[in-house]
Amino acid sequence: MRAIPSLLLGLALALGPAAPAAHGQTDDTLAIYVIDVEGGEATLFVAPSGESLLVDTGWPGFDGRDADRIAVAAADAGVTAIDYLIVTHFHTDHMGGAAQLAERLPIRTFVDHGTTVDTGERRRAAFDAYADLRRGGAHRVVAPGDALPLDGVEVVVLASGGAVLDAPLEGAGGANPYCEGFAFQGPEITSRYGNAEDDQSISAAVTFGRFRAVIMGDLNWNQEHPLMCPDNKIGTVDLYLVSHHGSETSGSEALAHAIAPRAAIMNNGPRKGGAPQTFEILGRSPTLEHLWQNHYSLPAGDANRPERFIANLDEGVAQEDGRTVHMGPSHWIRAEARRDGSFTVTNSRTGFSHRYDLREPESGR
Repeated sequence: MRAIPSLLLGLALALGPAAPAAHGQTDDTLAIYVIDVEGGEATLFVAPSGESLLVDTGWPGFDGRDADRIAVAAADAGVTAIDYLIVTHFHTDHMGGAAQLAERLPIRTFVDHGTTVDTGERRRAAFDAYADLRRGGAHRVVAPGDALPLDGVEVVVLASGGAVLDAPLEGAGGANPYCEGFAFQGPEITSRYGNAEDDQSISAAVTFGRFRAVIMGDLNWNQEHPLMCPDNKIGTVDLYLVSHHGSETSGSEALAHAIAPRAAIMNNGPRKGGAPQTFEILGRSPTLEHLWQNHYSLPAGDANRPERFIANLDEGVAQEDGRTVHMGPSHWIRAEARRDGSFTVTNSRTGFSHRYDLREPESGR
């Protein structure tokens, strides 16, 4: 195992939470770190046993910026290896940091949908580099309904490789009233994002006792329809890890309202994701108490939530490949779930926390 570089130990104070963090786990908590990778995706789940599941690895390049941020979050949780890495799909903001992360933490099992459907020399080259890396560990291709054996936590695949669940999760399957009037998006919207790989995204439900979260990858609006309509195959959740960085091509009411979350966390960047439409849809949710953001969204303007719910407020200041990027300290949103279904969400920049007590009655599961 490659030790975490000494540089990271120095960065931990800068990148870690402002409030004291609970290192390691107890028998009654599942930790979820939504890590700032500047509009990419990286979310770390740590079971009470210490076993870990990382969903995506952020961007490549930037002197290993995203891999460093993931490694610091892992160190905060007492994690010394990634037991399972889910690469939701083969875009560089989701798989690009994998090689740099593997230099910092061992990755034991790679989980994905198999092979890219994207074309083009650069995208194929990026996939080939990832495919070479995954040969260094166990590799599993998953389909809807498959489960990962994370100790004490149930992880069930909802979508993968362009397919979605045929049968609902246990306790789900009721008629979805938000399907009425569902409007499919046309190519004038979906083609902006090169969505062939997005539609292959792995989505998963993560259940710990009575607590449930969903993480959707970049599954698109149109692909949400067979998962949620006419019947809701997911049921209700407590925490919604917002689809596709909060982009306008995902997160329809048929999904975001039907799963009835109490809290949502959006892993957006200052200029990537965080679309005004997403804020509007979540703002109309009849159950959502709070939306937490990894970044202040410049496109959303006044729709941004109060600053106590936003982990990072500033825009990037460095340039690489013609893009403005943020190379300085960053902060994460951390959730801690308990077996009874209650959970707490904390903004590491400020230490602000909110506890969500058990929701009664528990329905739709």
